Amino acid sequence: MKRICRLSLLRRLRPATMRMRLTLLAMLIAVFSLAPTALGVAIAWQAYLLQQATSMTTSRQWLQAADDAERLLEEGELPDCGSPSPKPKRHMDISHCRTPVEVRDPATDDVGVLSMKPWTDPYHGPTPIRQVFSHRAVDGQAPMLIGSLETEQNRLNAMIWFLAGATFGVTALITGSTWFAVGRVLQPVEAIRAEFAELSARHLGRRVPVPRSGNEIARLATTMNTTLDRLQTAVEQQRQFTADASHELRTPLACLRTELELALNQPHTVDWPEVVHAAHTDTMHLQDLTENLLLLARLDAEDTRHGPNQVVDLTDLVRDEATRRRPSRGLTLDVHTDPGPVTVRGHPALLTRVLGNLLDNAERHANSTVTVRLTHHKTNRQAVLDVLDDGPGVPLADHERIFERFTRLDDARTRDTGGAGLGLAIAQRIASTHQGTLTLTPSARGAHFTLSLPTQ
Repeated sequence: MKRICRLSLLRRLRPATMRMRLTLLAMLIAVFSLAPTALGVAIAWQAYLLQQATSMTTSRQWLQAADDAERLLEEGELPDCGSPSPKPKRHMDISHCRTPVEVRDPATDDVGVLSMKPWTDPYHGPTPIRQVFSHRAVDGQAPMLIGSLETEQNRLNAMIWFLAGATFGVTALITGSTWFAVGRVLQPVEAIRAEFAELSARHLGRRVPVPRSGNEIARLATTMNTTLDRLQTAVEQQRQFTADASHELRTPLACLRTELELALNQPHTVDWPEVVHAAHTDTMHLQDLTENLLLLARLDAEDTRHGPNQVVDLTDLVRDEATRRRPSRGLTLDVHTDPGPVTVRGHPALLTRVLGNLLDNAERHANSTVTVRLTHHKTNRQAVLDVLDDGPGVPLADHERIFERFTRLDDARTRDTGGAGLGLAIAQRIASTHQGTLTLTPSARGAHFTLSLPTQ
């Protein structure tokens, strides 16, 4: 429970907007980059000041010692060579000699012999010089240089304050610049969000503003507008589909109601078998229309992806459909298939529905003959099914419109011969679901529909 509460608290403390998050990230990067740098500079400056102070103190000590030695020489207080200094004037024993000798001081007998190496001139041979002074620390003591570091400490403090101020100033500058820059960059995003929030199902014509920069945000806005175009088209098609479906359902229902009301008003004079037959016909029409609407809804939702997906032999499918079907009005059904099997992968029931819809359309408009040809194009691995009739054909201007839903040509708008205008739309949708195409091929006589499907 404590862990959950802690996580909930962290979520509440997390910046809510991307602008705040990016600004906070930039500030943290600046702090963690500048602070170690400033600390390193301060440490290096401290070491430099300490080294400089030590060097200056040592130099002053040597200069002081040199001054003392010069003064001793001027005052003539140097002892004879080989004799100890009777009265040490400083913190070291003074000796003067022309040749290297060993000198002992009674006060430092326990220290040991102080060895002095000769100093010579490598070009003129040994030249006696005077060693003015030497010093040596006794056991348990170490030489110590004493000097004031007040000046260096003040300089170090000034440098620390300067580095702290510079770090704070640069961090503040980076934070402010990031806040301003991110705000300018995200300003088009806020405009897009505000415009998108105003969209509704009734006002899909609005579009988000596209920045002139041409950057990623502009491309995002363009993509959103393209998506809105498709959404508006889909909504308009859905509205039109709903209106057409309502009209198609209302017509047979109105006819059925009228026939039944007339029969009820004249129960003794009406031909009841005829009334029942008409009611049955209207009911079957309603059932077919409802099934077609449900099938279109399934195809639009791509529910067929989860249905049977198996190998289907189109040769057997065409032959079985031709054997089962009995053309009316004395029509002739001429079927031609390749000798071998022509297999595709898909939904057997839907493929049968495509062939059935094409044959229904051909039989409705044919004068005498309906022709079916199945060909296997092995080069491009395509199965091509052609359905032809010798009827009046379809005008070239209607070759695309004929596949739209609820589209019927003028000579098909009768209850007896015309359907609801969904058969070809369903067939084309099934073909696209199987990665195929259904087109109306220009023909000199009649209608020529071509179904192409990829083979195994």
